[in-house]
Amino acid sequence: MPLPRPKREEDEESFLTRCMSDEVMIDEFGKLEQRFAVCEIQWETFEDEMEEDDELEDIEEESGNIEEEIDDNELIFMINQIKKVTNFPQHGDDETVSLTNSKYELFPLEFAERIKEKYPKVWSLGGNILGNEQYRHLYDIRKNKIPTDQLTPRQNEAIRLREAWSARHYENLRPAGVIAQMKWHTVGSRGLEYMKNLMNEEIKKRYGDDA
Repeated sequence: MPLPRPKREEDEESFLTRCMSDEVMIDEFGKLEQRFAVCEIQWETFEDEMEEDDELEDIEEESGNIEEEIDDNELIFMINQIKKVTNFPQHGDDETVSLTNSKYELFPLEFAERIKEKYPKVWSLGGNILGNEQYRHLYDIRKNKIPTDQLTPRQNEAIRLREAWSARHYENLRPAGVIAQMKWHTVGSRGLEYMKNLMNEEIKKRYGDDA
């Protein structure tokens, strides 16, 4: 059976949630990390196709069919390469899977928890499904200072998923994107102060006070 592909009306969060819970995906890719990687490839391919559609719409008759799907077997081959080394923090690397080896700065727990507990309207702006799940797993790892050799398989995958997600969303500067970065425990490209200031603006807008 074919792998899930994005629909035109779907945003990335909706597609990733649907893709990762798809029965075919679960059967083909038992590890959450593998499913996430494949779903990300599917989404990126879809985005590339949409960009090509926009750029080549006027010459479609000359160009022929511009949509080009990645073969399922090719995807499976790509994911299977992950097993040879840790491929952390990025493909080809062989570092221990841990937050200390991450390429991305960790967002302060205290500030994130304050937003989560006191300002739910702000907290719900972004990353509400997979982001919330990731936040819980990564929070437990950090709060309890769990050693690398004591991580559960799901916690190990949470760290891997954070690295892959952060690489794609590091430049997101909008409120919803910054909230999502907080849920993935990541400081974005504009730095911690930018994120805090943006959150204070959203809190003032919705609650009339500061974080």
